[in-house]
Amino acid sequence: MLVKQSLSPFTLMKRAEAVIRLGPIHYRWVSSATSSKLPRGAIESASSIAPTVVQAKYYIPRDQRSATRCIYEIDSIYDRRIKRRRRIDPTRELNYTTEHWERHKSVYRRERHMITTFGSSPFQRLLFPDLFLISLVAGGLSYYNELIAIDAASQVWLDSNGAAAGTTAIALLTGFRLNGSYGRYVEGRKLLGGVNTASRDLAANSLMWITSRNERERMLNLIKAFSVALTFHLNKKGGHYKLRRSDPHFDEQVYAEYHMEMKDVFRNERDTDFVRVCQWFRGNENVPLGITSLMRNIISRNRQDGIFNRELEGHVQTLVESLGGCERIQKTPIPSCFTRHTSRLLFVWSTLMPFAIYPACGPFFTLPSTIAISYSIMGIEDIGVQLEEPFNILPLRQYSDGVYDAIDFIASASSVDDDAG
Repeated sequence: MLVKQSLSPFTLMKRAEAVIRLGPIHYRWVSSATSSKLPRGAIESASSIAPTVVQAKYYIPRDQRSATRCIYEIDSIYDRRIKRRRRIDPTRELNYTTEHWERHKSVYRRERHMITTFGSSPFQRLLFPDLFLISLVAGGLSYYNELIAIDAASQVWLDSNGAAAGTTAIALLTGFRLNGSYGRYVEGRKLLGGVNTASRDLAANSLMWITSRNERERMLNLIKAFSVALTFHLNKKGGHYKLRRSDPHFDEQVYAEYHMEMKDVFRNERDTDFVRVCQWFRGNENVPLGITSLMRNIISRNRQDGIFNRELEGHVQTLVESLGGCERIQKTPIPSCFTRHTSRLLFVWSTLMPFAIYPACGPFFTLPSTIAISYSIMGIEDIGVQLEEPFNILPLRQYSDGVYDAIDFIASASSVDDDAG
């Protein structure tokens, strides 16, 4: 333990250091009452590390990545999306490149999409229990009307005119549901784009206007850490979708991935900011918001003209506003009463569908026709449910990596210009 020698034994007992277990490491640090009065270097020296059995499994540091060893497991069959591990997983896209757009706009896209229908996310998610139950109803109806009913009068069916009107209303309802969810998706993407832009501007301006070299480097690390913390703040798994909540060590594993990513940012496990962001994460605090406070502390100590500091503060404010917008989307779904009502109507509609189309389709085509019609409408609603939580399907991991790479490039470009001067 590193403390000032002038402190009395009683004070030392009151400020006894706490051993806080932080996932794959143990940090020993001074309590908050003491750390606020100690210099930054003292806090760094007050931390110690001990390994645990839980280690990061999915995050790969940048200096260890290669063409055959990367974070993303790509499913090249379905337009190079992230490979779905389970039937119920949604479709998670990756950032598009020129090659992606070429394939996306191909004149053969319809044929390719039809071939991959049974492996698509909406179909597999609806396969059980929705389409399974509908198939039971349609098959049971056909069996009864053909093999059990004595005559036509004893057969069971509904008027198709009423079903057609109901189908139109259901289609409009699901379309409205999809539009509402897509609006949330677009807004989430814009907010993340704002984080990306503000991070680049803040990094470039920090290199120009922050006078202390150590503070400049610290600011750049905090900008990188903000994007990592935001990813874990908006997505419990931090974009590591191979993680399973059924894992008995799920929380520890999530922290192990978080710790490895932050270690990749700060490079020093005894760095004060590294220790802080790990403590905040372990304590379920708002880590991105805490990082912006650290940024503002740097700006407040910067010995520079006020107009430059205000410009830096404006970029930090943009990060805070984007964080607040993302939290609003994350914490406020489309009114749950609307979602439940839509689900109930779809269930009733799909269950009654075989009775409405039986007179026209007969015993042999009622089952496939019911499945096709139900899939077309219920698939729209299921896509809307997926888009409602945009931070579960947007490539947050790529956005975070993009900020990291952009900051490094800005710093290297600035250093080259300084050397040339």
